[in-house]
Amino acid sequence: MNAILHQLTERTVGGFRWTMLPDLHQQLLNENGLRIQEWLASGQARIVKNGPTRTVYRVELPGLSFFVKHNYVHNSRAWFRQMVRPSKARMEFDRVRAAAARGIPTIAPLALAEAETRIGSGESILITQSLEGAIPLHVFLASVLPTYPDSQATRLRQNLAVELGRLVARIHDAGILHHDLHAGNLLARIGADGNVQLFVIDLLAVETGPPLDWEQSRDNLVMINCWFTIRVNRSDRLRFWQAYYDARGMGPWQRDAYGTKPYTKDLREIEAASWTRNQRFWLRRDKRCVINNRYYRKVKAPGVVGHALTDVGANQLAELMRDPDAPFRRTDVRVLKDSSSSTVIEMQFPINGVMRPVIYKRFHVSAWKDPIASLFRPTPAMRSWVHGQGFRERGLATARPFVVLHSSSIGMLHRGYLLTEKIDHAYDLHDFVDSLASFAPERQSKMRHKMIERVARTIRDLHVRQLSHRDLKAANILVRKWDAPAGEPSSYSQDVENLLYVPESVVWLIDLVGVDRFGTLSRSRKVQNLARLNASFLGGRRISRTDRLRFLMRYLNFGAFAAGEWKTWWNEIDRATRKKVEHNRRRGKPLL
Repeated sequence: MNAILHQLTERTVGGFRWTMLPDLHQQLLNENGLRIQEWLASGQARIVKNGPTRTVYRVELPGLSFFVKHNYVHNSRAWFRQMVRPSKARMEFDRVRAAAARGIPTIAPLALAEAETRIGSGESILITQSLEGAIPLHVFLASVLPTYPDSQATRLRQNLAVELGRLVARIHDAGILHHDLHAGNLLARIGADGNVQLFVIDLLAVETGPPLDWEQSRDNLVMINCWFTIRVNRSDRLRFWQAYYDARGMGPWQRDAYGTKPYTKDLREIEAASWTRNQRFWLRRDKRCVINNRYYRKVKAPGVVGHALTDVGANQLAELMRDPDAPFRRTDVRVLKDSSSSTVIEMQFPINGVMRPVIYKRFHVSAWKDPIASLFRPTPAMRSWVHGQGFRERGLATARPFVVLHSSSIGMLHRGYLLTEKIDHAYDLHDFVDSLASFAPERQSKMRHKMIERVARTIRDLHVRQLSHRDLKAANILVRKWDAPAGEPSSYSQDVENLLYVPESVVWLIDLVGVDRFGTLSRSRKVQNLARLNASFLGGRRISRTDRLRFLMRYLNFGAFAAGEWKTWWNEIDRATRKKVEHNRRRGKPLL
């Protein structure tokens, strides 16, 4: 690539100073500058990313495929910053060259353009050649890897972990500190022989210098691990660490004379720091769903306030806000629940221009003080909205909320309304257990054991993320039907190109009013959650004591998270369950 860079020439066209390969002038430029509008009109270009700071295009020309990143000076702060530093395209161009010179596999720049300005630097354009057959690593893991046969997918996944460990070690040894190194900035290409090639992109946030010391390396590894820690299993993360450890010559990969594993000390530190960083990241992200941005927007109409996804059309949203109660008066909806606390219906609603089945819930005002309380704490509808978006940020499966509304007067919130996606081909845990009666005993056991393990893993993931669901009853846990069509997903609000993509699940937690976030989730709250679920299966629900123990051991990861304590957990859950049963008996409430 360095040989190519030495051939670059300069010229000025359309108010930009261009640096590019001489044989690309005719192909990329006309008398007005870059041919981007011409390519968009012909369908040869499409917008990949678009925002106030930059627009990224992918262009496919005969014999040439490339990306165009157009950086803007979008506000006064950016303008003042550009007074004292080069343009973004120039900085990334220089850093790509530096990385390539140090032997790091990355993209090849084809052209650089900077706006002619009297002071400082202005808009800039960077054109980089596409890496044929390479796709972002997170997209590969989400949509390509699952299409391989199980044995081949396993080998490929293991090879990816090893190659990624070696690549990160090379980056650190080369003295490159990438401040935005995550799966979206890594490209993967699989050769015909199954070999894995990885490339680093988006090098704007890069510093170069001497080889990284351990403190710098550790912080960078924590950044990388934050994304992988909730999406990649422990074995593959250990495989990555071994490849990195060996490549950097950090010591022998073996036990010491006392039988301990010194090579895991730093790994445990990285894992702990990754969870701490993730917790801070998630708390910041939770605030995004209540402000205006490219994903969410605040909405307001006479007597109604709320929030909505930008996927929801403005006209349909305005119609819903004119009378949020109107859908409950329609005769073509299906009533799922009608109680003193809430009413729930299933109806059709357009999302992204397509009619979809959705769940619409109305939260009733149960006491005169509820509107006053809304001045000081979130309403049930608002808690459901925030936690619904937060679950997806944390990689937990739930029905995604689309709209939350409240009737409002003098700043107080009254009735709440929540519109969420409908999880297709699913039923609650009670219905799943009852459906097993039609199978032979041996098949029943296999299906029940498999679902027990999946539900236990889901609840463990909930608690690892320091979340509590105090109403974790069987009715609030949906599972995919055993006879669901194989090619039809249950959840349709998915985008595999999103870094926060949640893979298709078989277990969903719903009705998130009872969810709370904690810095450290106490054991007593974990026990309460587990006892609430346990209470749902009292009274001959075809769940034996052996099944309950199987669930507990899977939840504890066979002792990995509470070595030798399963009996203590069992007794605590039993006491909490009996307490819940007695509480509901006194109040005359059923154990659903």
